Amino acid sequence: MKHENAIIMTPSITVKSTPDESGTDLFILHEGHKVIIKDNTMKEWKEILLEDGNAGWVPTSAIEVI
Repeated sequence: MKHENAIIMTPSITVKSTPDESGTDLFILHEGHKVIIKDNTMKEWKEILLEDGNAGWVPTSAIEVI
């Protein structure tokens, strides 16, 4: 499976444990941070992976594929 790279496009975004606003807050990313899209199967949410191995879910609107 091919992983796509993306950039955080919002000033800051809280990464969630599940693809839902009610999910647990894991960490915060800021605009310009590069991430890997790990799960691209959902329309509204994407699972992202960081270079340090951390992963979580963000709204699709918060990222842009590069």
